[in-house]
Amino acid sequence: MDPPCTNTEAEKARLITYEEPVSRYDSVSLSDPDPESVHIQVPEKQERHLANGPTSQNPVRRRRKLTLVALATMNFAACTCYAIPAPFFPGEAQSRGVSDTAVGLVFGSYAFFCMITGPIYGKYINLIGAKFMLIAGMFVSGACSVLFGMLDYMEGTVFLAFCFLIRGMEAVGVSACYTASFAIMAKEFPDNVATVLGTLEIFTGAGMMIGPPVGGALYSLGGYKVPFLVVGGFMLICAVFMPFILPTQLDRDDVTEETASLVALLKIPSTYVSSLAIVTCAAVYAFLEPTLQPYLNLKFDMTEAQVGLIFLLSVGLYTLSAPLWGWLTDRGLFPRLTMVLGLLFTAASYLLIGPSPLLEGIFVTGDALWMVLVGLGLSGVSLGAALVPTFSELLISAREAGLEEDSLATYGLVSGVYNCMYSLGEFIGPTLGGFLDDQYQFPIASTATAGFGGVVVIGMSFFYLCESRSRKESPSSQDDASSSR
Repeated sequence: MDPPCTNTEAEKARLITYEEPVSRYDSVSLSDPDPESVHIQVPEKQERHLANGPTSQNPVRRRRKLTLVALATMNFAACTCYAIPAPFFPGEAQSRGVSDTAVGLVFGSYAFFCMITGPIYGKYINLIGAKFMLIAGMFVSGACSVLFGMLDYMEGTVFLAFCFLIRGMEAVGVSACYTASFAIMAKEFPDNVATVLGTLEIFTGAGMMIGPPVGGALYSLGGYKVPFLVVGGFMLICAVFMPFILPTQLDRDDVTEETASLVALLKIPSTYVSSLAIVTCAAVYAFLEPTLQPYLNLKFDMTEAQVGLIFLLSVGLYTLSAPLWGWLTDRGLFPRLTMVLGLLFTAASYLLIGPSPLLEGIFVTGDALWMVLVGLGLSGVSLGAALVPTFSELLISAREAGLEEDSLATYGLVSGVYNCMYSLGEFIGPTLGGFLDDQYQFPIASTATAGFGGVVVIGMSFFYLCESRSRKESPSSQDDASSSR
């Protein structure tokens, strides 16, 4: 007779080790006898752990790498399409009888249509599907860029009307791309949202930097049509490959009829504060687009090439610093403190860019070109600090509103709000900047921009201090959200 089987402590530990992971799986489907069809649904927290595992062939890690490549490619292509007309379109439009004001409205219409469509896309992204929305937006944007090149055969009022129509449609496509991109980013990288956003800003900045010189070079080589045909064609080619790069899981798992509540998000006061920070960052930067080039030409007798290099200073430092600010935010640097200090230094930088009349007799000597350069460099770094944490802050507000966590509907809604606010700032900045420059000259306009930023900093600081005091008096209120900040 065999002795009774007994388990040693080591064997018990081994049995527990094998049994415990199985009990944590949500579901196991064995209805299909084919072993390859067995589907194990892993909870989100375990999927994040697997993604950080040591195996280089990890499917979750591979999927996230491909997703990051796809989003970076989209950002670069979209920003290149946006920036490419800058060096030659105003002159071409004027030669066809279009006024300077109308040219400005053509550029401004892009931000206006992005502002209108962003929240709509965010509301219904679950119904449409993030992957489909991004790819369809790329096709629309690329096709519109090609069509914009065909306007070479039009003149006068017809030319202007089709400029508005096609530029607006291009913005509708790009808005879909950006809304889907931010939602996918938050869904795939929930623990590193700010870091990934900062990384993607590298490609955004690269597109903004490369677009104007490439557009000018292609225009010199082949005339009006060539820049739009080349860049639009590049966008279309990227769109063709997107279905093979983006994971199919995005649309397979996340297309539902559920939508997140915009009303619930708007009931949270911090949503408005974060939105104000986004609008301010976009408006302050966009203020320079119609104003800096004429000022540098008049004040320092600079060529267009030299002005382009000076623009690169601000954009380049923003591009380089954005990933660092994202990494610091995800590693525990408080988003609210980063936003306030970033806006404070941005306001200070615009006093230098003017240079402001308030600084006369203190720092200004001679033509003060060095102050303009220092101000632009400081603004690039500080804008990254102010802008990068805002998306994470909006996600915290969504959690406070009771919206479902780790939901594409929630991420899409937050993405739509973010893009709407950024586009609003892009529309306000050049419009008011051009008006102030016409009425009061660039130094005073720059000082007014700095003052606007300073007022926003004071308002944000007051709100955050009041809310912090309120949380201390009510210890039962949303401790998780306050600890994140």
